[in-house]
Amino acid sequence: MLIVRPASLSEVRDVQLRVLRPDGPLPGDTGFPPGWHHLAAIVDGEVIGACSIGPTPWPRPDLAETDQPTWQLRSMAVLPDHRGGVGTALLAAAEDLAAELAVGCLWATARVRALGLYRRSGWVVVGPEWDKPGVGPHRYVIRRISARPQPLRRA
Repeated sequence: MLIVRPASLSEVRDVQLRVLRPDGPLPGDTGFPPGWHHLAAIVDGEVIGACSIGPTPWPRPDLAETDQPTWQLRSMAVLPDHRGGVGTALLAAAEDLAAELAVGCLWATARVRALGLYRRSGWVVVGPEWDKPGVGPHRYVIRRISARPQPLRRA
């Protein structure tokens, strides 16, 4: 059974690096600054996927305007043997967390081969394709976050 839950950076970093940077982190990559939140997708006690969100201004107002607080989604990663719904679950959990934190908009730099995942989840692809050095072709994706009803809490 798939569970997506908040996690520490140490819980998710191995999967993120194995999937996204198999040759090791890019020069100057120091991880995530304070204030970032991490989510782990877990099956049978094993972290099989992860993503992180944190406060980062939208860098391309020329492509899409937003007057909402923006956060970036980074390091979306799912182990190859577990693809097929895990990424969708991680995106939904990231959107729910963003709504709880009153974030108005999430954005990411998405690998071109992953654009279908973002589109199916309601994200909008904006701007031209560009090459991220050492990684490959990317596009910007952006998603407005609606306030979601808070779950009932029992006393």
